[in-house]
Parts: sequence; C-alpha cells; structure tokens
Amino acid sequence: MPNQIKSSDDRAIYLVQPKFPPSTWGMDYVLSMSSFDAVFPPLGLLTLAALSPPEYSVTICDENAGEKVDYDAPAKIVGLTGYLLQKDRVFRHAAEFRKRGKTVVIGGPLANLLPDVCRNHCDVLFEGESEQTWPQFLREFGGGRWSDRYSEPEKVDMTTSPPPRLDLLKRRYIHGIVQCTRGCPFTCEFCEITVMFGRKVRFKPIEQVIREVDAWRRYGVPMVFFSDDNFVGNRAYAKELLKALIQWNSRQRRPMSFYTQTSIDMVRDEQLLCMLRDANFSDVFIGIETPRKASLEETKKTQNEKVDLVDAVHTIQSHNLFTSAGMIVGFDKDDPAIFDEQFEFCQKAGIPIIMNNTLNAAPKTPLIERLRREGRMLVDDWGQTDLEYELRPGRTNFRTLNLTAEELEQGQLKLISRLYSPEAFGERLYGNLSRFQNLRYRPEAVDYHQTRLFLRVAGFFFGTARRARGLFAKSLVHTLLRYPRRLVTVSNLLAIYAHILQLNRLTKV
Repeated sequence: MPNQIKSSDDRAIYLVQPKFPPSTWGMDYVLSMSSFDAVFPPLGLLTLAALSPPEYSVTICDENAGEKVDYDAPAKIVGLTGYLLQKDRVFRHAAEFRKRGKTVVIGGPLANLLPDVCRNHCDVLFEGESEQTWPQFLREFGGGRWSDRYSEPEKVDMTTSPPPRLDLLKRRYIHGIVQCTRGCPFTCEFCEITVMFGRKVRFKPIEQVIREVDAWRRYGVPMVFFSDDNFVGNRAYAKELLKALIQWNSRQRRPMSFYTQTSIDMVRDEQLLCMLRDANFSDVFIGIETPRKASLEETKKTQNEKVDLVDAVHTIQSHNLFTSAGMIVGFDKDDPAIFDEQFEFCQKAGIPIIMNNTLNAAPKTPLIERLRREGRMLVDDWGQTDLEYELRPGRTNFRTLNLTAEELEQGQLKLISRLYSPEAFGERLYGNLSRFQNLRYRPEAVDYHQTRLFLRVAGFFFGTARRARGLFAKSLVHTLLRYPRRLVTVSNLLAIYAHILQLNRLTKV
C-alpha cells in the first residue's frame, strides 16, 4: 500500500554506514596506531548520494570513521546499509530512527540476502542494485506517495553508475576505493556474490574508472583498492584497464599504489601478471580456501583445482606482488588432518596474511539450499543469530560431516595461533619477499602519516614478548638490505600482523 508524505518540502537524506564489530574488516587496532579515521570510505553510500537528484541534500555518517550517529538529524529519509555481521547494529540504529518518525530505508548486501528479516526493521526495503530504484523512490517520495519495497530484478548496466560523491566525506581514510566490475564467472557453492550480482561480469567505462582514481588522488589517499570481487573476471577488460592505469600512473609525480581481489587462474596469463606489476599493484587477495582438492571439487571451485596452488602463488609473487589469501575449514571432505594441511600449505606458499574462515552457509547460496535438503542446518533463523556466534573462530551454522563441533573450533583456534607465531609469520613474509624479481614497484611517499604509523607499530612490538620484538627488527633489516622499495608495504603488513595478534589475543608470543 503506498504511503502518504506529510511534508513535501523535507528533502534531506541521512545515510549511515554502521560500525563493524572488532574483526579483520574494520582493522580497529591498525587505526588505533595510525593518524587515519577509517580504512575504507563507504562507497555504496557515496554512490547513492551521487544518484540522488540535486534537490535533495545528502549527509553521510560513517560510524567506522568515528562519526557519531545523530538520531535527530534533520532529515526525513534515513538510509542504512551493512553486511551480515553488521546486522544487529543496523537494526538497533533503525529502531532508534523509527522511534523519531524517520522514514528508514535499508539496502545493500544485508537487505539482498535477508530481505524478509530486514523488512521487519524498516519502512522501505531495497533489493538488488539501486541505480534505477533509488532515484525512482526519491521521485515518488518527492511526489508524496511511495512504496515500501523496491526490487531491481535485472542486473544494471554499470555505465549508469555515477562516480561517488567524495565531497561528502569529512574524515581521513587509509585507502580510496573504486568498483570497476560486478559479477563473477565462477560457481563456488558457498559464495553469495553470484547470488547478488550474477555470473556475467559487467563493467564501467575505463575512462570513468580513471576519473574516479584521479579523484581519490586529489582527495589525498596514497593507495586505491579496487573492490571488484574478481578483478580479472573479464580478462580482456582487466588488461585494457591495466593499460590505462599504467599510462595514468606514468604521468603522476607521486605514483599511486593499488591492490585488489583476484582468482588464482590469472596465473596462466603472464601478460596480465606483468601488467599488474607495471601498473604499480602492491598486493592481491586470492580466495584459495583449501589445499585439499576433494574439498575444492565439493564446493565447485574448479578454477583452483586446475592449478598447482603453491606454484601458482609463487608465480604471482615473482611479479613483485604480496599475496594474502582467504582460507576456509569445514567442508564435508575436511577431517581433523585439514588443520595441519592448511598450515603446511600457507607456510610453503609463503602467504603472509591469511583470513582464516570457518565455512558457514550464507542465505540464498547453493550451499544453504543443499544443507537444508540434507537436514543439516543447525542455525537457520537469521533474525536471531548473534555476533558471538557469527564472529567466533570455528563456529558454523550447520552440522559438519567429518569434524565434531569441538574439533572444528579447537582446530581453527590452534591453526590461527600457529600461523601467527612470530616464526611462522616471518617465514611466510620472507618467503614472499624472496620471490620478488626485477623490482620496479614505485612506493608511495613516506609522509607524516606513514611515519607515525611506523613509530606506533614499533612501539607495539617493542612492548610485546622477545620473539615478536625479534621478528619486527629482523623484518626491517631484511627489507632495508634487500627490498628497500617495499619498506612501506612491509611496515603496513606488520601493522596488520599487530592487529591480528590483538584481535586473537596472541600478544604474549
């Protein structure tokens, strides 16, 4: 039933990015040592602001950057977004705004995966991408009558997605962020990306991407993250973009550094790897998940089955790229031996930073549908799950076949502890560095922000146990003597390592 507006001249919008809980997403401990307010700016909200007609005034509140949410903000429309692990905070904010008579809108990944749950907490729900539906809603709202649910069943043409409104940012961010593509050609059973964005890779015009990168340069960030779920999902487009980035960066007095997420099958394309190097990419994140071929086959991650994973990682690193990886335990083919296999693989591959995940069945994925058919879901009420359950290592929402709940939890905790001992982390860091060849990376300038972060990271390590102090000192000497161009990146990796130690309560190592 359409709603009736009471004040047709109230055209102010308040968009809120809720704070992440302590996790690898928010990097709280890195921020506490830096002079920055947040790691990533809220790209989705900046894009919504750009989609809003000029007669609407837009204010963005980024809670991750330390901005306090103003429940009494002078705006009739309040927009909230978030991921699954932000669910509780999104709903708490929504309740406070609704108490004050605001029209609360929820969209983004959380709304796409849990539309019916979210609908109970908002006045207007957005499903799908919003390039068409958000302007439609605002036109209807301005006209005095609008719907309580907007759905975009089609995948939008990304040429209609405008550059984000950077002029609305009020805080300092470590990285800029650009989205070039949406969609992924692969069919990993556990992944919600294809559920939300489809398998066909859609992309922005390269000229627009370059303009967005240049806008971040003017904003003052030293590095840009390409947030595509698979930067090389359309390899021809990726190469054209890299060619443009190489040309753009060659004209800069201070080169921009980049990093992104890719699938490991890019290792088959030597030209692509060389272009990543020459465009000044410093890091790539790869979804490896598991070294066990049977588990890769089970989850339909065929692109990983077809390569020797260790050799592939080494080849990528030989193009002067630091690698980080997502690893998962809890597949049906996993048994107690998987934890040793994962540790040995990560050490042999030399991947410094690993995001250790426990397999959980996300809403709408092929995995959750299969587990429901098999009667194996343990927690399937997404309106009731809490953060302690969702964030604790080793916890899962379904019955595993060859691991007990205790084996899964204790095995994951022990694996994280082993991976992030100073000796194991140092071995992986030096291993990655040792494969660099013909180093051409042009580092960002060492400025006040980098110097402050370095000094605070040093202070952290020299306040910890002897083994961690030794790792810090050895890493600096090793880098200065052999790879001085990568000193800033190594310093940043040590800051992330410090974050992981604190997050997992491993500081007494």
